[in-house]
Amino acid sequence: MNKIQVKLFGTTTVLLPDGSAVTDLGGIKPRQVLEILALSVGTPVSKDRLVEHLWGDNPPRTYTATLESYISLLRRRMGVSKGRQSPLATTSNGYVLDPAFVEVDVDTFRQLAQPTLGATPQEVVAATEKAISLVTADLLASEPYADWAAHERTLFQSEYMHACNRAASAALAHARPEVGVEMARRAVACDDMSETSWQLLIRSLAATGARSEALRAYLDLRRTLVDALGTEPSAASRSLYMDLLAEDDAESTPASSVQEVRTLLALLEDALESFPDVNLSLNDRRLTEKAERLVGAA
Repeated sequence: MNKIQVKLFGTTTVLLPDGSAVTDLGGIKPRQVLEILALSVGTPVSKDRLVEHLWGDNPPRTYTATLESYISLLRRRMGVSKGRQSPLATTSNGYVLDPAFVEVDVDTFRQLAQPTLGATPQEVVAATEKAISLVTADLLASEPYADWAAHERTLFQSEYMHACNRAASAALAHARPEVGVEMARRAVACDDMSETSWQLLIRSLAATGARSEALRAYLDLRRTLVDALGTEPSAASRSLYMDLLAEDDAESTPASSVQEVRTLLALLEDALESFPDVNLSLNDRRLTEKAERLVGAA
């Protein structure tokens, strides 16, 4: 049986089993009713909650009849029946979209992005890549101003970031660091204050052999934290950075050494900004020594 598809990424759209797409759902309020129900597909939503989202503290005097008229309109647009067995079913005190008949893209994302017990790293990466392919635009793009929609976008952004982090970690375990780089970059784009995401990016870049880019990522992390919070990266992030510096210089080619010099000098310059008296820390002295050795090699 072909299910009704509700798309919440981008313009809210209903894809009917016959292949036709419905974007005109009868106006702003009926569309919002569908969106609220779709966000909780399979879970009944009370009339009180719908009224609160639609009108806040100022519902119309006839809000119950108005809400019921919106449900009737949606059912006509979706080509479904009324009652408790409907894909858009009536419950004791509200309504529910029945997942036996209706599929919602953000719900599918969540099912794919949440790894099942015992899933292998390869399976986690594959499921996350499939989940990400569903995210073709912003969640609830049809609702740029509704507070409840903004809240849902914030929640989803966090879910998306954590899914990407899990996939990046799994990709490293599965010896696919290039996928780890892609996933970690997506996570950083969601929240550039997440050190976990930056650490995964640094580790993934280093695993691909791009040590200069890994060092640059550390520099970007440090600048982000200093500019936004006035704090240095955590001990775990600094440890990754020091491990990169401690790697055997002989592993670097002359061309990569020159690039590392540029990156390391940028790191040194950034570090010195925090030390007007040029009283370098142990880490910064290591950075200076490393740069000097690489300059000699180049």
